[in-house]
Amino acid sequence: MIADAEAAPPEAALSEIPALSPHYYLDNFQRLCDTVESQYGDLLSSAETDFLQQFATAPQEARCLFVRLVSRRGPLFRRGQLNYPELGKLDDALASALDHGLLYREEQPPVEWLLALLRKPELVAIYGEYLPNAGLRKPELLAVLNAELTEEALLSHWRDWRAPQDWLLGVEHVEVVALFRLLFFGNSWQDLSEFVVSDLGIIRYHPYRLDREDRLFTSRQEIDEVLALDALKAVFKQAAAEEDLGTVLAVAHVLNKPAAGALDRPAAGAQSLLLRDRLRNRVARQLERMQAPREAEALYASCRQPPARERRARLLTAQGEYASALAVCESIQDAPWSESEVDFAARQLPSLKRKLGEAAPSRPRDRFEEDRLCLPHSLPVERAAARYYTEQWDSVYYVENLLINASFGLAFWQQIFSPVPGAFVHPFQSAPLDMYSREFHAARRESIDRRLAQLESGDLAGDLLKAFDTHQGVSNAWVGWRGLRRELLEHALRIVPREHWLAIWRRLLFDPEANRNGCPDLVALDEQRGYCLIEVKGPGDALQLRQRRWLRFFQAQGIPARVAWVEWQS
Repeated sequence: MIADAEAAPPEAALSEIPALSPHYYLDNFQRLCDTVESQYGDLLSSAETDFLQQFATAPQEARCLFVRLVSRRGPLFRRGQLNYPELGKLDDALASALDHGLLYREEQPPVEWLLALLRKPELVAIYGEYLPNAGLRKPELLAVLNAELTEEALLSHWRDWRAPQDWLLGVEHVEVVALFRLLFFGNSWQDLSEFVVSDLGIIRYHPYRLDREDRLFTSRQEIDEVLALDALKAVFKQAAAEEDLGTVLAVAHVLNKPAAGALDRPAAGAQSLLLRDRLRNRVARQLERMQAPREAEALYASCRQPPARERRARLLTAQGEYASALAVCESIQDAPWSESEVDFAARQLPSLKRKLGEAAPSRPRDRFEEDRLCLPHSLPVERAAARYYTEQWDSVYYVENLLINASFGLAFWQQIFSPVPGAFVHPFQSAPLDMYSREFHAARRESIDRRLAQLESGDLAGDLLKAFDTHQGVSNAWVGWRGLRRELLEHALRIVPREHWLAIWRRLLFDPEANRNGCPDLVALDEQRGYCLIEVKGPGDALQLRQRRWLRFFQAQGIPARVAWVEWQS
């Protein structure tokens, strides 16, 4: 039998999806504000609390228009392009929002903002006499205009051309709203669309605890640290694009300073320290590209997230500092941060020792169990291989990462959703904020150890199947419900030995981010023969590094696995 991890029908038919209220976005924004005030009211500035009061006292149409625009990409908007039928008379809503300080009218816009708002035909209509070729692309037209006309001339021509009702407006309090999003979501990239997905019932979330005592930030200092890092990242991004070495070095100097001591606690470590270290890695890598290896190496040395130690060892090796590079690799070997580090140190240590005159055996070449298959080209390569293996096995499932990840998510469901301070900050999370960092295991070590002991001696299969039945359809970043069938899970739990499951889960706990990918494509199951994990490679394909790591791990643990190299029949 062949079974695929194909998408199952949605949990609710389209006809069952509830309709949103006309002003759903206002309701969602108000919920965001209320949550921030409840969770962080004691840490807000006077300007931020004033905004809450100002927003609360504005008429509904003004608040609706504000939320509509603050949720869009600005910073400026054209009155003539606004169309929100649910607000009734838009001019009344605009006047109310202006009167209550939620919007402002822009009479002297920055030229680059204005030109970005104008469509190409409008640019030609306004500035056509200065354009030698109207067939140019918009970026080329803008380059010509900026070279030919002063800023005042560009603005003057626009004012003469525009219709009276096509004036510009901007949104007040943008920075406050950005801060509220950070406080609500714990990051700067999620937005109000998360509310809509939940309201429509498309995703259901685990009912984890959201208490003020578990909030991500416990001081204004921590909030300001994240805001400062966001601002610093923007400065770096522009400097990198302009290849401005001086500014990149200045950013590196700021990042080399130690973070505030309060940020060393695990809750902030999942956010503030992680953001700082990720930026350190990015800036150091840019310094490498800009031929500043010494400065890059110093920045890597202050970073506590991979691949900092790997990159530092490479730089030291390139500079001939083999003893220092060896020390870095040995520190990796003693206390690795990630699978990538383990692999890197194993490759580099023998070479560095030989450079220092020490004897060191070469790393053995990978030798995996393999099959060479010649198959008809009538199906995708994984399904063609699955059909071939059904001649040898009772059942073959096409799973990729699905089965291993889902088994982990079900086995450690309670640990994943346990109330660790700073891990859950809003009701739309499929995993804790620190899920893919080293802090995940460290912050839950006792609970995870107890769970491993239970799984070692208890009813492992029964526990996972009970979790499947209890939580089915509830969002968990590890469990792909639309592809996971109870039949597959039950079959695999019956045949795969307990010790193999535990070994695999321990590997996932060590480096959740890296190890959640690269698992074999197929699992073959047989009541008599047992099971085998099979990685399928088509013509011209090669094993990826993460796949090699998994296959090495399977070899070391005695877990049956092989590679199927497929060629097509002529």
